[in-house]
Amino acid sequence: MKLSRAPAVVLAVALALPACGGGTAPGASYDPPTTQFAGKLGIETPPPVTEEEAKAIAAEAAGGTAISVDQETENGELLYEVQVRTPDGDMEVEVFASNGGVAEIEPAD
Repeated sequence: MKLSRAPAVVLAVALALPACGGGTAPGASYDPPTTQFAGKLGIETPPPVTEEEAKAIAAEAAGGTAISVDQETENGELLYEVQVRTPDGDMEVEVFASNGGVAEIEPAD
């Protein structure tokens, strides 16, 4: 009796796929906010990150190109809301100004 290799191949692909992408899946939320993307770019915080640094962090986090940035305040905390164009569509990434932490990645409205 000859056994199929298909289950082993499917398992190997399933384990390898998450490591292939540069960005994060739509709808990612970080609590507490993660500074891993700022760290990858060599952006050290504090002091507060600039709009340009927030755009770079958001682009890295979502795996695309930052196309615009706005400031907003949530619960007394200054955030950058960055629009990022990805191969899967436009994403909205919230980046804390205080430390470059990414709070949320979601599809743009």
